[in-house]
Amino acid sequence: PLLERCSNMLDDKGNLIPLDVEAIEKASISMASHGMRVIAFARRFVPSDQKTLHHKHVATGLTFLGLQGMIDPPRPEAIKAVKKCQEAGIKVKMITGDHAYTARAIGEQMGLEGERVGGKLHVLTGRELEKMSKKDLIEEVDKVTIFARITPEQKLILVRA
Repeated sequence: PLLERCSNMLDDKGNLIPLDVEAIEKASISMASHGMRVIAFARRFVPSDQKTLHHKHVATGLTFLGLQGMIDPPRPEAIKAVKKCQEAGIKVKMITGDHAYTARAIGEQMGLEGERVGGKLHVLTGRELEKMSKKDLIEEVDKVTIFARITPEQKLILVRA
């Protein structure tokens, strides 16, 4: 994650201040919970004579600049299609690379149904999926409606399960 590479941040006047990871994560979660895709921005100055840029150059010492939230709401025809499928007895699942909070918010907007935890649709993440046995995964696939932060390889595993 980008925050792990940052050592400081800018205040609203452009001054360097200590990194406030808790505030940044809280803002990011708030944005994602409203269905936004969140992008974090950071910078690092390099010598003007540096001709190449490698991973090692941005692995540490970045200055956090801010977050941007973008909304991409579900299309009305997609919401209608989900509803028709549900009325026909079809269980609709969502498999996405999006953050779990974003995926849950979009799933709620689409009217997805399924197991709830604390009143909210249960979301299974790619990291959680990695830790599951094949037997446990098969059981979870039947209960869970939203799968988030899923890699292309994991999508195939889910479809097979």
